[in-house]
Amino acid sequence: MQGVENEIDYSSYKRAMKVQGIQMAACQMIVLSACLSFAAPSDGVSLTHRPTDESVCDLSPLTTYRLGLDPFVEAGTQNEQEIYMRLALRFVTTSCKDTQVLILHSDLGSAFDDGYFRAVAADLCSMANVKRESAGTAEYPEAFLLRCPISKMAEATAALASMEKARSTEAMIAEGAPDRSNVVPQPADRASKCEGGITLGMLLGIAGGRCR
Repeated sequence: MQGVENEIDYSSYKRAMKVQGIQMAACQMIVLSACLSFAAPSDGVSLTHRPTDESVCDLSPLTTYRLGLDPFVEAGTQNEQEIYMRLALRFVTTSCKDTQVLILHSDLGSAFDDGYFRAVAADLCSMANVKRESAGTAEYPEAFLLRCPISKMAEATAALASMEKARSTEAMIAEGAPDRSNVVPQPADRASKCEGGITLGMLLGIAGGRCR
């Protein structure tokens, strides 16, 4: 009898361990699935890598500022609007797809942004579907968004490739950078140049003036 009881107990133990193993495997699968759902990249596209959904190709906020960081575009570079148009097209044609809604954002609401935004939209969208929306805030009252559904990805990709073949964007940036060789250096503190002398301003009881 003792042997039979031991056999029954061992069988029960094996069944319990089998059930426990199945439960643990199920838990592991649930955890793994949850992790993968969080880690899997979204089909949405964002220039700032913020979470978004697959319906948009989002270059907001601060589109011009972010596009000009890599490659760096110095203020005053020649043909800036064309350069920024190309940079926007480069991002969109390599990251987005037709049917996604293109979103461009201008914080300052400048004519510069509006000009190249519309050039980008003309290459990617039907102009009849382009919408400009106010995005003003207390700090930036003139800010706006430009939106349009992308419908001409193939044409835009081919157009950009043709432009790059004729002259690369990087070459435009390097060759069009402002010439700093003729920049007049800002004068140092005038008082230090007087080497202990007296300025006309000092005699009159006010700051500044030439050394006397």
